[in-house]
Amino acid sequence: MDFKTKNWMSHVSDDKCLLELNIPGTHDCVTQYVQLSYFAKCQSKNIYEQLMCGARALDIRVESRGDKLKMVHGITKAFNTPSHFSRQMDLEDVLSHCYRFLSENKSEAIVFQFKNDSRKEEEHCFDLLFRNYISKNPSFWFCENRIPKMSEVRGRIFLIRRCNADFLSKAYEIDNSGLDFSSWEEQITAEPNALALKTGNKNADEFVIMDRFKYKPEPHWLQAVKPFFDGCDKFSGVYKINYLSTAGGLKGPERNAKYTNKEFMKYELSREKYYGCVYMDFINEDISRKIIETNFS
Repeated sequence: MDFKTKNWMSHVSDDKCLLELNIPGTHDCVTQYVQLSYFAKCQSKNIYEQLMCGARALDIRVESRGDKLKMVHGITKAFNTPSHFSRQMDLEDVLSHCYRFLSENKSEAIVFQFKNDSRKEEEHCFDLLFRNYISKNPSFWFCENRIPKMSEVRGRIFLIRRCNADFLSKAYEIDNSGLDFSSWEEQITAEPNALALKTGNKNADEFVIMDRFKYKPEPHWLQAVKPFFDGCDKFSGVYKINYLSTAGGLKGPERNAKYTNKEFMKYELSREKYYGCVYMDFINEDISRKIIETNFS
């Protein structure tokens, strides 16, 4: 099928469940301009450019500062420009890219995986997201605690909440605070097995997640990522998330991605198989298109 990466979801049926698609995603998507770039830079494009080349899943990492959410990768700050003396990137900057893209491409949807990278004040972080960001543009958001069909989420951002929330607030509750990923377990050891995650929603949707980021790139591909892909088949009711990215070793994300992305481009994907959301460092149109094409016969 001939398609443009900027609006590839226009070819997907309205009845299709969003997360049953094979979706390119970007790990630490805000790190085009970041402190300690050798160790922390994971993307060479801004958010709008990532979306235009086909990415539809964003890995969002924040820290709270006053009544704002600032963009980070671990302990490093992210910026809008190469100058680290400029204003630290705010979540509002990220959302302006998302809203612009969705306004121009109303057939598309964005999977927004929200995480507090400071691991402090998780409930406060989510409260800020809901009150100071989502509430300003609610029509752009799908915040129900379930997985939507394409017809429900075109032109919108599908929220995945990878942190705890304070449901004593009257502004939101478990059913309208995004898909509950609060039980996500960090995969902090270099071992090959993926981990299961059961969402905290009425359907108890199940995921299997491969995010073994402590591996060096070659064993990460050979022992974890490739076997995970090899084990994929048709969608069976369990959703999948697979991170090509790894932080293992001292080479830094860019050199790690050169190896892993090259191996992935050589790997043969099947249009008959379900691979889920595939998050990567240094996305480009070729690697994005490779994943997208598996959704169409």
